[in-house]
Amino acid sequence: MDDRIHLLRERDPQVAPRVFDTHVHFPWGEDRDVDAVTDELVELAAKLNIVHVALLGSRWGDYNDRVNRAIDRYPELFIGMYGVELGEDTPASIQDAHDRGFRGLKIIHALKPYDDRSYWPVYEKAEELGMVTLLHTGVVGGGVDFRDIDPFDVDVVKRARYFEKMLRGKGFSSSHMDPILLDTLAFTFPRLRIIGAHMGVGQYDYACHIARWRRNVFWDISGGELVRRHIFERKLIGQEISAFKILFASDCGMEKMANEIADWSAVFDLMRLTREERDRIFYGNAARIFGVDEFAGLTNESAYDAVWESTEGDPVR
Repeated sequence: MDDRIHLLRERDPQVAPRVFDTHVHFPWGEDRDVDAVTDELVELAAKLNIVHVALLGSRWGDYNDRVNRAIDRYPELFIGMYGVELGEDTPASIQDAHDRGFRGLKIIHALKPYDDRSYWPVYEKAEELGMVTLLHTGVVGGGVDFRDIDPFDVDVVKRARYFEKMLRGKGFSSSHMDPILLDTLAFTFPRLRIIGAHMGVGQYDYACHIARWRRNVFWDISGGELVRRHIFERKLIGQEISAFKILFASDCGMEKMANEIADWSAVFDLMRLTREERDRIFYGNAARIFGVDEFAGLTNESAYDAVWESTEGDPVR
């Protein structure tokens, strides 16, 4: 190997990455004081050099309101992602969320495929308002991981029954959140910035190919040890998907966020990613998608209006 290339890919362990965490649920717990738990997350972010957090709301409980309060109190740190319920939310509710300061949408638990035409008005409104849209992709978790747990244990059945009873008979399916459906959205709403969560866990080939050919589709790499191992073992970054198209995301409780950053740093060491590639994944890509910090006003989709409207270079028909 050329020594210069080897040196270029060496990590300086003394340089902590600046981090933009693109997938953080407002800390769950209806009994927790909103301001106290928000302050706890702010303190942790400062310790971990997390400069921005995409804080996810939900239509379950009052979590959209909790996120709204957090972004009002700490607008420099938190970017609010309004939790959408497809089939219930409308363009008017999306406009209201935008007016309240939400910069994006978080979508999961669709009862019809993501690209069902009845959902299009929500995406169209998000595109119009420049709201980044984060969608869960792949098999959705159910509260209990059966990789190492006896499914016949009575205590396990008790833990699983909430989700089983809640979703029984509704026609719910992870197939409604298949990553290939984001391809339809990318074609239909080419100026909607789309983030697929978990890199389509279990369907990485689709995720990588969509990222390769759709300008407006990106993938977060949350999912813990499972997604991390798959990405590493299959050598996806660099060979199947560009470092320009993936985003760091923890999607875990506060007690595990430091480990997520450290574990990904270790994997990036093993994959010999350059410092530039690491910075893109940990921070730069998300900062450009959301148009913040040094990218404010420069990479917002509206900054490309003139290019979008121009016909220069279009093929003659």
